[in-house]
Amino acid sequence: MGATMTQKILARASGRNDVTHGEIIWASPDLVTAPEVSFSAYIKRIREIGVARLARPERVAVIIDHEVPVHSIAGAERNNLTRKLAKEWSVGHFFDGAGITHPLMVEQGLIAPGMFAAGADSHAPGLGAVGALSVPFGFEVAMVLATGQIWMKVPETIRVRLHGACAPGVGARDIVLATMQQLDDEATSYRVIEYQGEGLSTLSVPERMTICGLCVDAGAKSGIAAVDQRCIDYLREHGVSDPTPLNSDADADYAMTIDLDLATLTPRVSIPPSPNHVREAQAMSDIVIQHAYIGSCVSGSIEDIRAAAAILRGRKVHADVNLLVIPATQQVFQQALQEGLLTELTAAGANISPSTCGPCFGGIAQLTAGERRISTSTRNDPGRMGSNEAEIFLASAMTVAASAITGHITDPRAYAKGGVQ
Repeated sequence: MGATMTQKILARASGRNDVTHGEIIWASPDLVTAPEVSFSAYIKRIREIGVARLARPERVAVIIDHEVPVHSIAGAERNNLTRKLAKEWSVGHFFDGAGITHPLMVEQGLIAPGMFAAGADSHAPGLGAVGALSVPFGFEVAMVLATGQIWMKVPETIRVRLHGACAPGVGARDIVLATMQQLDDEATSYRVIEYQGEGLSTLSVPERMTICGLCVDAGAKSGIAAVDQRCIDYLREHGVSDPTPLNSDADADYAMTIDLDLATLTPRVSIPPSPNHVREAQAMSDIVIQHAYIGSCVSGSIEDIRAAAAILRGRKVHADVNLLVIPATQQVFQQALQEGLLTELTAAGANISPSTCGPCFGGIAQLTAGERRISTSTRNDPGRMGSNEAEIFLASAMTVAASAITGHITDPRAYAKGGVQ
């Protein structure tokens, strides 16, 4: 029996020739990521047990990304402490306001096919876009920082085969929402979702970050995408000198297989109170919105901003809607600026913010009771963006842009085809 991508990665990370599903292993992550909101707590924990240095500081990346620019005294103190600790503990990779953790790691060439990453954030699986296995952990990250190792059970894999290509107005978010509709918590529990098939080649690496990063919201342990030439080319352009393809064996054992015909997919929306509560966008035109947001670790890429700008080009944001756009990294911000996309978006009535996790974790742009936002962010549980009595709907950048124009949830396909004036 052959091995899945996940088995191959965990075998190498644990110094083994092979591993079996359900086996408990000790693995050494190639990269450990921690944002400022948790890093100081990890350091405090390992100091309390007598650890005086990081086991492998060269493999650690610490990122200030949640409160950028800082907007509270507590945030200012936390960011300042993070800067001091990163220097004191000789952190190998430190980023201060350069962007949101997961897209930043890919953009900086710090992740490559076959790597095993441990992330102190639930959407760390976005790194699976380049054929790495990235698993989110909580306070277990302190163990990795102190020892360089983490124990885990080898998860089974759910195979999702993509066929064809999406129609105009349908994107990566709709692919992962369509996947969620075919799974439940029992099916995804402690399993990795692996995307493969010829349809994967139609997706850019940032789009693959969307489908991998959101796998956790389907209840999965992580998400990963097969490695093809498009992925290899992207990695070389971003400083990975010799990326090596890694894919599952043809006779690998899967827990289940799902086939998706991308050409038949329609725009979809996650409704409160959970991302896996999915509906057709075209059936939700009666939902009036007051706020729209394009950004986050899974949907703040240059592709997302281009798609939104194309929808909004020559049009205006509805008078009763506040549209906020946040590029995922400073590099994406700069590229969007150079391409004139930010000018187009502001001309349409959007507000632009520096790269930050802000709205997604409720730090900025909070909602009051009775308000609704349609968003490209990751979660929509009550209180995520302010009041428990506000509602958050999740969708693609194209659906968010179209909804910002009309003032209600809107299927973007007509706008994407240029058919609506």
